[in-house]
Amino acid sequence: MKDRYRIFRRNGGTYYARDTVTMKKESLGTQDLSQARRLIAAKNQAVEQPSLNKSMAKAYLSATSPEFTQRTWTDVMEMYVKSGVESTRDRKERAFRSRPFAMLRPVKIIETEAIHLFTVLEHKKAGNSTYHYLKRLHNFALHLGWLLAPVMAEAAWPTMRRKKFEAIPEDEHQRIIERENNPERRLFYQLLWETGGSQTDIATLSWKNVDLENRQITFSRRKLEGKGDGLGGGASCLYIGSKLQTILDQLPQTGYFFPIIRQEEPKHRAAEFKRRCRTLKIESRVLHSYRYAWAQRARAAGMPERDAMNHLGHKSRAIHAAYGRGALTATLPIEHYETEKAKKIIEFQMQPVLAESVR
Repeated sequence: MKDRYRIFRRNGGTYYARDTVTMKKESLGTQDLSQARRLIAAKNQAVEQPSLNKSMAKAYLSATSPEFTQRTWTDVMEMYVKSGVESTRDRKERAFRSRPFAMLRPVKIIETEAIHLFTVLEHKKAGNSTYHYLKRLHNFALHLGWLLAPVMAEAAWPTMRRKKFEAIPEDEHQRIIERENNPERRLFYQLLWETGGSQTDIATLSWKNVDLENRQITFSRRKLEGKGDGLGGGASCLYIGSKLQTILDQLPQTGYFFPIIRQEEPKHRAAEFKRRCRTLKIESRVLHSYRYAWAQRARAAGMPERDAMNHLGHKSRAIHAAYGRGALTATLPIEHYETEKAKKIIEFQMQPVLAESVR
């Protein structure tokens, strides 16, 4: 069995220990060779018994499944990127090609320790995306049965600091609309405001998604394609109100709503929106902020939570199907709820107090 720690001496005369697993170096705090050797022997002994137990486990496992002891994290990555729609697969592949994951690739799954995961997380190029995909990769290996037990307990994972993006308020939305000179992009932002759809779902809409007879517009979330029942994962059906109809009247009356925008990459649409916000000194807003805004407006207008969740597609399709008995539920336009709320507001006028009554 190979020793994990090896001794070496630096120019100053001090002896160091090199961890052959993580390649980290640690000073032994001595210039005496015999003392340094004793310290190295103690460090190797400390890890020898667990390594012996692991070697025995390998012997048993290799007898039942020879490839079990040879699988590396590269095998898990290759298996994991096969799932999801094309855009999701591209994101996974891009994440696993990044530098933080480079050191994890050759590590055998059965030899993985917490230090290997922390090496990925503590890389100078690591961010929220690294944390997200590392944890999913770890759990995926568990689900496959390739990882016999969690490398780290849930509580041991460091806390991830998420970027906070907020809903875009109406006044900021109006400022963006007024400043936008491109008619197609201006209508694109207006449709995002009225539908609460994600940028890709709305950018790829066409008149095939519109049922003029029943006055409904239907679309599915691309990232959820292949999930749910025959209606498609995350399908949304929205009644066309007067505001939505006004937008539709200004769009091309055949084919795609946004023929140019639909050909852009999501990152390019996001960058263009970011530039527009920057010129207006609007911060912490992304295209997804329109979804947050729609949800907040729906709640403020009194829309039932079930209807809002059904439209946004953030709950299981099975639950929606149970409520609708297998039918696709159409959501009333948000302006319906805003109008209904306005009707309930009663303005009280103060009666003037007569001077005689005061006396």
